[in-house]
Amino acid sequence: MNAKRFLELLHLLLAALYLWFVLFGKWAKRGDPDESAFSADGGAGFGIIAVVLGVMLVGLALMRIAGKSKVLPGLGVEQLTIALGLAATLNVIGYIVGWLAVFPTGTGWGVAAAYLPASMIPQIGLLTLSGTEPGTGIRPLEAGQRRVYSAIAIVAAAGVALFPFLTWLKSGSVTLAAFDGRSGNPTSGPRLAYILLILGVIVFVAGMMRLRPRGLAEPGPNLLLSHALFAAALSALLLPLATLISVFMKDGLDPGIGLWLGLVAGLVLVVVALAENKSRGAVGA
Repeated sequence: MNAKRFLELLHLLLAALYLWFVLFGKWAKRGDPDESAFSADGGAGFGIIAVVLGVMLVGLALMRIAGKSKVLPGLGVEQLTIALGLAATLNVIGYIVGWLAVFPTGTGWGVAAAYLPASMIPQIGLLTLSGTEPGTGIRPLEAGQRRVYSAIAIVAAAGVALFPFLTWLKSGSVTLAAFDGRSGNPTSGPRLAYILLILGVIVFVAGMMRLRPRGLAEPGPNLLLSHALFAAALSALLLPLATLISVFMKDGLDPGIGLWLGLVAGLVLVVVALAENKSRGAVGA
């Protein structure tokens, strides 16, 4: 049992635990029976996405054990483990502090227990990448390419941060932004905007720094800025998507313009990150 094998098995264990908790655990305490991941009164869109992420994380763990590294052009098992693990963690946080607050109830044991393995999974990818030699075939970006990618990311990141200030949910004549969370208020908003604001500001600042003549230093030899952008972009896309699915599963709720625009902004960030990753071709050894 060496360190590499230990991390492989730990990745599989954490991913399996996360999937088991979100798939078979309860998401909301609403009497008997309590609600599960796929229920409109339980996990709703957040539960559906959590289960999908869990399956993907287990798949990545099995690929790691099988010795596979490349998954998509410019994205390896380690980079995807970081991105999906972060998305899984923020999806759980977003549900507990955000969506669950829209319809006050207790937090189910399944989603609460899923937070621990989800939060540990990204560290597996970071540990693996920190111990690998720089990958071969990594192509540097030309200055013009870097500025184009950065400019698009800046605009999309501004949208991720600002669109939650617009109408996120509609119920009859009541409109709520994603910042409108108030404890004990029967018309409380989803409170997801704080997560999105943080993600948007981080990407915006990083994009501005990349516009400088010398750009911005990479996080590591196999973890490029485009990989970090993909990790943030995936969460920026999945949080509005989970909310949108949840809205469509509930009677009397409609999505607002801010939710639609936030979804588009997150999607643009994902596309930019994938395009840059493909153009550079960096995968951990």
